[in-house]
Amino acid sequence: MNDMRVNVTKREKVYQYKFEIAKINGKRKFINKSGFRTKNEAYIAGMKAYDEYISGGVNKQANMTYADYLDYWMSEYFEINFKYSTAKRYKETFKTIKAELGKYMLYSITPCLLNQALLKLSQKVKTNDSLRIYQKVIKSSFRDATNYFGFLKHNPAVELSIPRVLSYGLKKTE
Repeated sequence: MNDMRVNVTKREKVYQYKFEIAKINGKRKFINKSGFRTKNEAYIAGMKAYDEYISGGVNKQANMTYADYLDYWMSEYFEINFKYSTAKRYKETFKTIKAELGKYMLYSITPCLLNQALLKLSQKVKTNDSLRIYQKVIKSSFRDATNYFGFLKHNPAVELSIPRVLSYGLKKTE
């Protein structure tokens, strides 16, 4: 980041950092914190706070695989907020989804990877309804990883759609 964004000053016996944030109603606003013993301590804390401000405040790292996250999501969110029958139906899909996506780290999953996985799942399942359930599980799990838990900054499953499976049946012509 730009070093000139964080200003360190001395206040009596301690140091403080200060940096400017977005203007509100045309007035300049700042974030500052005081109480650091050294100038370097204040500067390091100020840069960390500035980076957090710039990145949107998401500071949790998603250092888990997608398989681990699905289990965490089911126990910490889904079973609490949804009916038992819905949770049971979603849990039944976990084995197949974990086989396709479970080995990847949560933060490394891309929209392209999700589309490829859903295409592979479409070849394994028999009905479109089954495929739609897989899609729902994937989309809602990533939505909650982004919005509810804050593990991800951007949701890779926003535009995940069911692939069109080509049918090679002959049409009757009269």
